[in-house]
Amino acid sequence: MSMKSFDKFCEKLILGEPASQKEILDERQKIIRMRIIAETLGAFAALLMMNNFIMENVYKWADDFFMPIAPLMTVCLMYYTVRCFAKDCLIGINGAYSAKFAAGYAIFLGIMMLLTILPGENEEFIFITDEKATAVFLKLITWIMFVVYGILSSILIKIAQKRREREEE
Repeated sequence: MSMKSFDKFCEKLILGEPASQKEILDERQKIIRMRIIAETLGAFAALLMMNNFIMENVYKWADDFFMPIAPLMTVCLMYYTVRCFAKDCLIGINGAYSAKFAAGYAIFLGIMMLLTILPGENEEFIFITDEKATAVFLKLITWIMFVVYGILSSILIKIAQKRREREEE
C-alpha cells in the first residue's frame, strides 16, 4: 500500500465519507500552523502595544484607540496566510474547500461592508478631523484590506493546489 493510498484510506476512515468538507491536516502542517499562529499573535500584540504607546505618548493619530486595531488585524491575517503558504500548510491534505470558502467569504463580506460605509446623498466622507484619522476612514481601509486578503488568499490557494498536483504526479 502506497503512502498516498494509505492517506486516502485514513481520510475515509476518519470522515466516513470521501467528499466531506472538513479540513484534514497532517501532523507537520498542524505543528507549523500552531507556530505561525503564535508568531502572528505575538506580532499583533507588539503592533498593538506600539500603536497604544505612540497614541498615548507621541501623537494621537486616530480619533479613538479601538479603530486602529482593525487594520492591524487584517495586516496580521495577511501575514498569517502568506506564512502558511510559504511553509506549505495553507491547504489540508484533503483539498482546499474550506480555504476557498474562507477566501470567498472574506471577499463577499468586505464588499458588503464597503457598501454599508458609503455615504448617502446628503452625507460626505470625512477622512481627517483635527489632524486625526476618523473611524469611517479606518473602517474603509480595513474593509478594502479585507477584500485584498480574500483575493490574495484565493491566488495563493490556487498556486498551492497546482504545486500539490505537480508533487502528486
